[in-house]
Order: sequence, then structure tokens, then C-alpha cells
Amino acid sequence: MSDNIFNTDYARFVEQIRSQSINCDVIIQSVQSQTAGIYETLAEKLPRIIEQIDSNSEEARALVNYFIATEDSQYDTSVVGMELEQARKNLQGAASSIQDIRRVDVSLFNKIQEQVNQIESIHESITSISLISDDIELLSYNSGFVASRAGVAGAAFTYIAAEIKKLSNRTKNLVNRMRSSTDSLINSYKNFNEAIDKINTETDTRLSSIEENLMKIFDRYKDGLKNIASLLDQNMSRSETTKNKVFPIMTSLQDQDIIRQSLEQVTGINSRFSKEVELAFQSMSVDSIPMGKKADFAEEATAKVILLTQLAEPMVQKIIANLEESLKKLVGYLMDFQNDIRDIENDRIELVDFFSNSQNDLGGKSSIDLIFDESSAVMMELIRFIKESIGKKRDASNLGNDLIRHMDTTESCFEEMQDIVKAFSLIKVASKMEIAREKELSRNITTSSEMFEELTNKMEGLIVQLRRQLVSANQSISESLLTLNENLQIQEENVDDVSVRIGTSNKNLEKMRDNLNDAIRSVGRESGTLFELVDDSLDGARKLGTLVGSSKQLSINYNEINRQTESFRENAGREFPVIFNKYISFERFKDIKNTVDRMTVYSDKSIASDALSMEIEEGSNAGDLTLF
Repeated sequence: MSDNIFNTDYARFVEQIRSQSINCDVIIQSVQSQTAGIYETLAEKLPRIIEQIDSNSEEARALVNYFIATEDSQYDTSVVGMELEQARKNLQGAASSIQDIRRVDVSLFNKIQEQVNQIESIHESITSISLISDDIELLSYNSGFVASRAGVAGAAFTYIAAEIKKLSNRTKNLVNRMRSSTDSLINSYKNFNEAIDKINTETDTRLSSIEENLMKIFDRYKDGLKNIASLLDQNMSRSETTKNKVFPIMTSLQDQDIIRQSLEQVTGINSRFSKEVELAFQSMSVDSIPMGKKADFAEEATAKVILLTQLAEPMVQKIIANLEESLKKLVGYLMDFQNDIRDIENDRIELVDFFSNSQNDLGGKSSIDLIFDESSAVMMELIRFIKESIGKKRDASNLGNDLIRHMDTTESCFEEMQDIVKAFSLIKVASKMEIAREKELSRNITTSSEMFEELTNKMEGLIVQLRRQLVSANQSISESLLTLNENLQIQEENVDDVSVRIGTSNKNLEKMRDNLNDAIRSVGRESGTLFELVDDSLDGARKLGTLVGSSKQLSINYNEINRQTESFRENAGREFPVIFNKYISFERFKDIKNTVDRMTVYSDKSIASDALSMEIEEGSNAGDLTLF
């Protein structure tokens, strides 16, 4: 083989090595660039994913706690709880006011009862008036009989006896009216008292259980909303737990730095064997260098190429294996994380649907609607009952008006009775005058006149006494009934005021219910952004899978470089057998050994030892230790 042919063959060989080396560098740079880009993007998105989860959880928990007090809530109670507490105080205030007035009413009814007892006594005394009237009537009969026997002298007294009889009949009729009036009065009070007592008993029973009813409202509210809070908190806690899965993903991204360092080692190998063949190629153009020496340069360069490619090829295989393992692990982490997030979101959607959206089995209401509506219904039912009770009292007060009417009727009867007594007094005077004028009238007439005077005086005294009692009773009963009506008016005003405040509370609760529905629906409402971040991260990780094929091309290229080098050495060995048949070993080249010593810290020492068939110790000038 001539020198020119050898130089030409080596030049062709160098061109092939250049091409393969450049191709390897391009692949390595592409893998490094794409890996770094995707991993950096992932590293950027992962903190945003954590921030998004934290944001969702914090916002949702704050909103939920605002409406639903929990044991670890930062609020003493929720705004809904405070509104219900205010409604409870309003209802209890109304109940206390009604109970206080009820105690006053009882005292007033006791006073009325005392006066009615007096009226019953008056009713008995009316019988005495009737008996006196009967005696007077008998006297009138006797006087009339005696006067008729007296002839002309008794004519006046006959007229007087007839008038006494008329007045006696009026008295009987009036007594019957008074009896009927007092009977009606007593019955009116009995009916009035029974009606009011029945209403008060029902009201007392209901009011005595108002605390229990209100506690049922609170229990229903607390149990229902705390159940919502608990389930939502579990949902948010799962998000917090799932967030922890982001950290292994971030840790797995450190593999990129290991792969980068390993690829840099391979790049160093490329650079080294390219440099060796280039230096030998430069010597070919120097005429002063003997051909044998040029062959030595070429042999050493190609030997180093073989040694270095034998080292690079298994390193590339290890890089490929690590890259595949890293991607598999990363994709697995991301898919697991994605599945958890979607499960949580699906559960949240179901929770929101159950709590905030209408349900057929709940009569077209949501759970939250049902809780609030039941609470509102119980409160409004209490108000309705109290209003209805007061309305019944108002209706029953008409019986009190009947009581007054019968009292007035009875009193008017006594006034009429006093007129009769006055008439009796006039007759009494006329009788005395007639007896004084007609001396010849019999003693019987005189005695009858005296008895008549005694009876009329007795009747007058009794009527005056009863009238005084009746006036006193009438005044006392009227005052008591007036106070009862005033108390009833106060109760109506109190209940109207409480009704307005409860109505306001219910309106506030309705707004809070709507706001709570919105708050519940807002839990994880930014999940779309979260899913986009996770999906983008997963897509990026999957794109890295295409780099595995590119990395495998490196192994093919190194095998090709090794084959081309072996081919060149075989051809050159025919011309320079002694030179190119030298044994290729690691010990021949201290500079290569030093390079390998420095690289083994970054790479797997066993790879170099196996590739070069010798034990290699780690050097001390390699920099930071990695886990590759």
C-alpha cells in the first residue's frame, strides 16, 4: 500500500468518524435539550399544582367554615348559626314575654273570680229581695181588703194598696231579670274563663317546649351542616393527602440531572476520540514525518477510538435503561396523581350535586334547601301557633265583653230597682199621711203600714248594699278585663315584632342558603386548571418516551464507529502488520486511563471495568458525586 493510499484511507476513515461523532453529538444535545426543557416545564408546573390544590382547599375551607362551624373552625360560630341563635333569642323573648303576661293574666283572673264570687252572693241576695216583695204584696192584699170595708174613708188606701201591688209585680219581674242577668253573667265568666284557660294551657304547653323545639332546629341544622362540613373536609383532606404525591414526582425529576451528567460524559468521549483521530490526521500532511511514524499515530488513534467506544456504548445502554426507568416511574407517578385528583373531583361533584342541587327523592330540593326550609318551617310554625293562640284569646275576649254587658244589665236592673224603692217610699209617705187624716181607719191598716215601712226600709237597705257590691265588682272586673285586653295588645305587638324579626332572619337564612350553595359548589371549582396542569405534565412525560429511540441510535452509531475503526485497522494491518497487530489494552494509554478515572465517579464504575476488562478505581478530581 502506497503512502497516498494509506493517507487517503485514513482521510476517508476520519471523515466517517467525524460524521458519526457529529451525529452522536447532535443526538446527545437533542436528548439533553428536550429532556431539560420538558423536565424544567414539569418542575415549573408541579409547584403550581401544589399551589392550586392549596388554593382550592383554603378557599373552600374558609367558605365552608364561614357558613358551617366546625370544632377547629377559626370562627366561634358560623354566620348561619348566629342568625339562628338570634332567631332563637327572638322566639324565647316572645315566649318569656307571653309567659310573664300570662302570670299577670292569672292574677287578673283570680281578681275577676273573686268578683264573680261576690256576684254569686248577690244572686243569692236577690232571692231575699223577692221574698220581701212577696211580703209586701201580701200586705197590699190585706190593706186593700181592710180599706174596702172602710168605705169612703178607705178609698185612698185602696188606691195605695193597688199601687203597692203593681210595684210588687214590677219587683218580681225585675228580680227575675236580675236572676237571669246574674246567671248569664256567671255563665259568661265560666265560658270566658274556660276558653282562656284552654288557650293558656295549650300555649303554656307549647311555650314550655319551645326550648326543646328550638334545640331540635339547632340539632337538625348542626347535624345536617356538620355532615356536609365533614364530607367536604374529607374531600379536601384527600386533596391534601394527594398533594403529597407531588413530592415524589419532583424528586424523580432529579433523574434528569443524572442523565445530563451521563450524557456529558459520553460527549466527552466523543470529543476525545474525535480529537485523537484529528491529531493523527494532521500528521499525515506533514511530509517530514516518516510513514511508519504516521502509521503509529493512526494505530494509537484508532486503538483509543475502540477503547472509548467500548466504554461509551455500555454507558449509552445504561443511560437508555435509566431514561426508560425514569420515564416509567414519572409517568406512573403522574397517572396515579391524575387518577386521585379525578376521583376526588368526581366525589366532589357528587357531593355538590347531593348538597346543592335538587334531588327527586327530596321533593325537588337539595339537602341544604331541606335543612334550611325545615328550620324555617319550625320557626314559622311556632310564630303561627303563638299568633293563632293570641287570635283565639282575642275571640275569647268577646266573652269578656258579654261579661261586661251582663254586668251592665244587672246594674241597670238595680237602678230600676232603686226607682221602685223610691216609689215604695212615696207610697209609704202617702200611707202615713192618709192614716193621720183618717183617724177612724182600723188598727189593721196602721199595722200594715208600719210593716210595709219596715219591709221597704229593709228592701232599700239590701238593694243599696247589693248595688254598692255590684258597682265595685263591675269596676274591678272592667279594670281587669281592660288590663287583659291591654296585655293581649302587648302580646300581639310583641309577636308582630318577633314575626318581623323572624321573617328577616328567614330572609337572611335564604340568602345564606343560596350563598352556602355557591360556597359548596365552589369547592374545587378551579379543578379544571389543576387538571390542565396535570394533563400537560403527563403529556410532557410521555413525549420524553420518543427520546428513548433517539438514545438507542447512539448505541448503533458507536457500534458503527467501532466497526469502521476495526475495518480501517484490518486494511492498514496488511501494510503495517507489526504496528496494527498490537494488542489494544487500557494499560497502553495513561491519558485514557486518567480520563476514565475522572469519569467513573459520574458513571457506573462497573461499566468501565467490564468494558475495559480491568479494575478501575475512582479518581478524586471528578467533582460532585451523583447516583447514576
